[in-house]
Amino acid sequence: MGFNKKDMWKTAVAVVAVAGLAITMTACSGGSSSSDATSAASGTGSLDGKGALLKIFMPSTSNVYLAAAAKAAAAEAKAQGFTSSIVENNWDQTEEDQQIQEWIATGEKAAAVMIWPVSAKNATASIRALSEVAPVLQWNQLIDPASDPFIKIGYAGVSDLGIGDQTGKDTLTQIDTLTKAGYKFHGPGGLPNVLEIQLGSGDYSAGVDRDTAFQAVVKGKVNMLGVEGAKTFDAQGAFTAASTAIPKYLSAGIDIIAVQTNDMGNGVVQAAEQNGLTPGKDVFLTTGTSSGSMANLQSGKITSDVLQSPVIEGTLIVDVVAQYLATGSSVDGTVTIASDAAKPALTMTAPTRHTFMMNPSVTAANIGSFKIWGWDFFALMGDAASK
Repeated sequence: MGFNKKDMWKTAVAVVAVAGLAITMTACSGGSSSSDATSAASGTGSLDGKGALLKIFMPSTSNVYLAAAAKAAAAEAKAQGFTSSIVENNWDQTEEDQQIQEWIATGEKAAAVMIWPVSAKNATASIRALSEVAPVLQWNQLIDPASDPFIKIGYAGVSDLGIGDQTGKDTLTQIDTLTKAGYKFHGPGGLPNVLEIQLGSGDYSAGVDRDTAFQAVVKGKVNMLGVEGAKTFDAQGAFTAASTAIPKYLSAGIDIIAVQTNDMGNGVVQAAEQNGLTPGKDVFLTTGTSSGSMANLQSGKITSDVLQSPVIEGTLIVDVVAQYLATGSSVDGTVTIASDAAKPALTMTAPTRHTFMMNPSVTAANIGSFKIWGWDFFALMGDAASK
């Protein structure tokens, strides 16, 4: 990115209209990614892709979220007049690196490349190689400073800092609700005891970013029992992690379990119940990404999720690339797009270098009333969530 992610998260917020979208904008805190560096090429002058190829590198679509995002990206590419081609890896940066080298060797021409690196810290060499054949957009995983000079278009997609921040706020809301109801917390000085189940064990940047933002929100307001990592980012992986973690902290009294995705939360619900706890009554789950079955959210066993729409993400990355190719530039800054009911029209406007998705809270009370870009909650999630 060219600047510290924590510093970026603390910047001031103002409402503006950028890239044809109603957005929330935060000022850049400085760094190497200036608009001069991103406007060297002249644009096509048209949002119509005219059949040009968008090449996408990403982890396996055997994951339901990735499958939904890939499907949305392909659909939006077609709608904007591009062709698209997706290359998948099995969550292996070395494999992705090899795939990139093999593709470059074919000599195939692409108007732009969109990469979801498995390891942002270890993808710099591949991103640099890609930058020599086409402008690059990075998505889903935040740009590592070492890669920033080679990312001509910028970043678009989920903000893991935003997901963690909203999960923290939802946790404080739940604490406030329980306090007003007279619930007695088990932590020192009457603080709530909180256990966190994380994406990976500090080895996956999205999990680290979510934890960083979550901890910043709840600091001093909870007693953190521990942060336990899940090896796989699904219900089974979280069930395995929680089956070890819950017995470890059970005697101390676990008030809240913060889980980084709802799908993982479903596994934690099962682990909690097998350890004699009753989610929604004597332990309360707040979660991040709104993937997987929503049954536990709707029944109250999980109190909140955070919207992370793969349909928005897949659509957004194509729209940002289309605007960059049309104008030949991007504009310094960081934006979070608003939760507009209708999808704003795509305009001939240079995109902002860091464009994040919206992160509204999802609860049993509001899940039926979502309407963002013309889609209800389950349409926003594609096949990544079920009733």
